[in-house]
Amino acid sequence: MDHETAWDDPDTRRAWRSTTLFRCAAVLGSLLAFPAWLFAVVMTPAWLLVLWLPVLCVGLWYALLAMAAMASLAGTRRVLRVYPWQAGITEVRSKKNGSTQFVVPNPERAEKPVSLGYGGLIGTGRHFWVRTVKCGQVTAAWFAGDPRYLGVVATPGPRHLVLVAQREATDSRMSPRRRGVSPEARAKARAAGARVGGD
Repeated sequence: MDHETAWDDPDTRRAWRSTTLFRCAAVLGSLLAFPAWLFAVVMTPAWLLVLWLPVLCVGLWYALLAMAAMASLAGTRRVLRVYPWQAGITEVRSKKNGSTQFVVPNPERAEKPVSLGYGGLIGTGRHFWVRTVKCGQVTAAWFAGDPRYLGVVATPGPRHLVLVAQREATDSRMSPRRRGVSPEARAKARAAGARVGGD
């Protein structure tokens, strides 16, 4: 917590490398599953194709989720290089739709908390941040970032890094947030990779 940025902390860099290895292994596993599926299709009777096609669809969906998670690694590191960890400020909640909500104080108006979501997609129910929050094992987290744009959430240590963002901070089809944000905060968010709009 005494570091200028989260990335300056050796434990954070170790956690990022661990997350990278896990996500690369998930992508590799999902890619290796396709030849196994193809072998099973070729080696079994044709009528079993009715069963193998749903398996392929599920496998492709999980492969896409794994690739999206791996693609977020660069963004995670970028945020960690800009912002320090903040402990004891983030409230973690489970939502009815199966997603997890992180409630973080607004950096410039602490009385107005900002929410960031994670999960809620088919296939994300077994992710650490959805599973453990739902059963009440995790109720607080470390946060690095600006909740009005984007940030990285971790369990104390840090462990279980995950990148979370407001949609308008990443989606070019939406207008980026400008109101109620100081120029300094916008500059930091831009350095972290968020869309903040023109000055």
